Amino acid sequence: MKSFLVKYFMNINFKYLSSLSKAKSMDIEDLFLDERILKHLWIELLFNPELIDIIKPYLNKPEIKKVLEDALSWYLAFRWLLPENKSLKQLYKEQEVIPYRVKLKVYREKRREFIKGLVYAGLC
Repeated sequence: MKSFLVKYFMNINFKYLSSLSKAKSMDIEDLFLDERILKHLWIELLFNPELIDIIKPYLNKPEIKKVLEDALSWYLAFRWLLPENKSLKQLYKEQEVIPYRVKLKVYREKRREFIKGLVYAGLC
């Protein structure tokens, strides 16, 4: 199963993470170990629904659950601005990940990353 995921993972065209990482190809386990990439992974999930299906089997890892929680919370808060993401909607519907409300404190902490993601996705 892992070899399939890694092969599939390498074929994804990253919209945001490619600007952070100089590596041409990355093993999925390496992705989870790189703190800088992991910190910004939630933004990538907003624009790449395929990636959600790839990391969903790793939902038992707390750092992955947190990334999915961030992506879902920001998607629900700003869905009027973001492209449709059926994978995030499905996570919400199945209640596998419980979103939080993006309050002002959280918004201030992550707004710069969010805006950079919007720019790289060509939404502003």
